Amino acid sequence: MFRVGQSACDSRREMVTSPYARAYGETMYRPTDPQQEMFGAAGLLPPKKREACEKSWAGPFRDKALPILLRAEPEFAEFYDDETGRPNRSVALVLGTLILKEANDSTDEEALAAVDFDLRWHYAFELKPEESHLCQKTLHNFRAKLLRSGKGELVFRRLTDELIATLGLRVDRQRLDSTHILSNFARLNRLGLFCETIRVFLHALKKGHRDLHDRLPAGLLKRHGEESWYRDARREEGPRRLKVVARDLYRLVEQFKGHRAVSKMEEYCLLARLLEEQCVIGGKASKPRDDDDDREDGPAPVEPKEPREVEGKSLQTPHDPDATYSGHKGKGYEVQVAETCMPDNPVELITHVEVTPSAGSDANATIPAIDGLSEAGHKPKELTTDTTYSGATNAAEAAKRGVNLLAPAPAMAKPEPGKVYPPPEVDCPTGRKQAGEWLKRQEAAPDFKERYAIRAGIEATNSELKRVQGLGRLRVRGGKRVKLVVYLKAAGCNLRRALRCWTQIPGMAVEAAALPA
Repeated sequence: MFRVGQSACDSRREMVTSPYARAYGETMYRPTDPQQEMFGAAGLLPPKKREACEKSWAGPFRDKALPILLRAEPEFAEFYDDETGRPNRSVALVLGTLILKEANDSTDEEALAAVDFDLRWHYAFELKPEESHLCQKTLHNFRAKLLRSGKGELVFRRLTDELIATLGLRVDRQRLDSTHILSNFARLNRLGLFCETIRVFLHALKKGHRDLHDRLPAGLLKRHGEESWYRDARREEGPRRLKVVARDLYRLVEQFKGHRAVSKMEEYCLLARLLEEQCVIGGKASKPRDDDDDREDGPAPVEPKEPREVEGKSLQTPHDPDATYSGHKGKGYEVQVAETCMPDNPVELITHVEVTPSAGSDANATIPAIDGLSEAGHKPKELTTDTTYSGATNAAEAAKRGVNLLAPAPAMAKPEPGKVYPPPEVDCPTGRKQAGEWLKRQEAAPDFKERYAIRAGIEATNSELKRVQGLGRLRVRGGKRVKLVVYLKAAGCNLRRALRCWTQIPGMAVEAAALPA
């Protein structure tokens, strides 16, 4: 058995101090002591409570999931110093808390309270009473290190690989689909986007260069103060006010583009990006009308583009510059999800997740998903997808990689009604033209509907991720933070499924029980 509350004092390794240790503090890495102690949580609990913990999710977590986390600890040793500082809290405890937190869509406060007060958590992590505490700063700093290092994928990959091996899952057949998600930002209309981007810049300018801020025109400062000007705009005033804020945007960009310090500010770069993406510059000067709020500031050679001319990859909010827009799906991100779908598997697990732009086509995600699965050692023989992932090019490229793409042919290449197609070849040909014809033959085959029906299961997975784990609307924003949370939620989903499976395996002294809440 393993106990995570204490770190081994004599298990030092030779390491080079990492930039993450230098950036985040005075903590020394020491691996968790794998020695069982008499006075861990299990030894201190009364028999009935110990039995109840064993029958809950905590039992299989302690026996099967905790060793996986302990084996993963060396992967994160670079987060800590190798010579100075106090010993770190157990990496397995911190990492497990982050995964369980996202598995249940809990807040930091709820997860930390569970570490403090929930006997199931104490039992699961083998915590002694005096060790059953994790402070907010420890959790925050470790998450920041994961974010900075880009090791969120490693967390998902390491847990998933070991769960697949432990459960003996086959990966020959898998299914792929996407789901749309939102990060933590307000949905702005076009006028609101202009005003909010300017307001954010002015706030940053005031904070870093007060003298430059105070010399700006009083009217502009009033329009874009803390109480943004667009909030009281009536619908009919929108087009006129949009021209006003476009001129404000142009004036600010032009005024500071030669300033060495201001032009490097992230908030200024967003101004310049917005101007380029949303406005036509250099044409006939836009003159303020007599009733415009910027009538004293003079004309500016800028006009807002027509809405149809603005691309989906344009800036959607200054608070999440990585978010994009799709007319079909809306603002935010897409998450590509692949999972096993073998009838003889005791449980199906997510094998691949990737965050992609909302503005992009799912067709562009097919081959990267196959390549990602291959790199992870889980390449399928057959990948089932919907029509958006299909097409002759993808079918041919998948065949080159030894993967059969089971998907309906695109709308423009459907099998002709009444035409008799010969049975498809066993393996899809690699030529684009031949692959297109092969897709038609495959869809026309009598057993296609029966084979393809298995794809529907991925919809339940997407629903579980959103309904149970809060994937639909995240508490974070920004591409890097979104990716980290998605990896943790996918890892949490796999852990939930594994725990449910383990509690139902015949011969185990546990029962199906609710997972941590």
